[in-house]
Amino acid sequence: MKYMGSKRTMLCNGLGDALNHALAKSERVLDLFTGSAAVSWHVAELYEKEVLATDLQMYSTVLAASVIERTRPIIERDWVDMWFERAMVHLHAHSYWLDAKALQESLTNYSPIDAAFAARSFHFGSDFCLSKAYGGYYFSPWQAMWLDALRVTLPPTDSYKKVALAALIQAASRCAASPGHTAQPFKANETAGRYLIKSWQRDLPEIVRERIEDIAPRFSLKKGVAFCQDALELAQKAQPGDLVFLDPPYSGVHYSRFYHVLESVARGRVGEVFGAGRYPEISERPSSEFSVRRTSKKALNDLLKILSERDAEVLITFPAGKASNGLSGEDVKIIAADHFEIEEEKVSSRFSTMGGNLRHRAARQEADELILKLTQPL
Repeated sequence: MKYMGSKRTMLCNGLGDALNHALAKSERVLDLFTGSAAVSWHVAELYEKEVLATDLQMYSTVLAASVIERTRPIIERDWVDMWFERAMVHLHAHSYWLDAKALQESLTNYSPIDAAFAARSFHFGSDFCLSKAYGGYYFSPWQAMWLDALRVTLPPTDSYKKVALAALIQAASRCAASPGHTAQPFKANETAGRYLIKSWQRDLPEIVRERIEDIAPRFSLKKGVAFCQDALELAQKAQPGDLVFLDPPYSGVHYSRFYHVLESVARGRVGEVFGAGRYPEISERPSSEFSVRRTSKKALNDLLKILSERDAEVLITFPAGKASNGLSGEDVKIIAADHFEIEEEKVSSRFSTMGGNLRHRAARQEADELILKLTQPL
């Protein structure tokens, strides 16, 4: 997935070792800002520990649940074919389906401006809500209609449904015609137009199948649970000896602005959208005090205070420099020292800010990431 500050790289560059060392005395792991679910999956697959994951955004908890809530691999694939057959029936019932296929097959014959004009002339209707919101922008009409059809025909079996929806979210991320995340789609101009067309040409249904082949064999050694709720709510349930992994927001812009398209796919609904980014109403976009400069320090302090009182241990990652939400790595250390002993400190390199630093908020920049192991004071 295209994800801001993804931990996949860090797991091979310091974070994996830190987790391995910290997990020695813990039976449960709480991942309070699960994001792309990279850490939740890593722990669940490799360690016989119960993983509890949470995030304000539903798509994150869908990703986490697709692995941590299963204790066996999914070997069979007949359900995938049946899912796609149901989706095809749904597609063929749409009056614009043949037009969408024709446009998809001839995208290279259009200039980006003409392709965008043709794509945005489609009338999808309320039963194709993702297409209505994002077709002709983040996705070609053909891709968007596949998204809708696959979303409304998800498998009825719970374990299959979780894997299917996670694969659909990941495929949407990979196909989205946007730079890095879904804050804004590529413009149909001379500069970005070629990237728009290239993204629209991606085979979304085939990518869904590829993602299933990655997710379905994965499973948790011990059944966990994913929650869609505020980090402080799950923190209140921490127990003595729990290891709590924290990768709190560092951007001064709410993450829901970057991932609203994935959230719509997870929810299966989207109302009216606005602006260049095709955003839903603000009331439909989760907000976090960690992404507000005037409240970010208090939010972190409140969270660490709760975890200290619950006698948990903490592993926290944060950009080493100054982040755009007003916090810096040094701030994190000062706040943490009020509640915990800092047992270990290390820095992992090649961390992508993807919008989180002060100088180049919109660009993908390389920076260093601080890793702190926090233990209870003696």
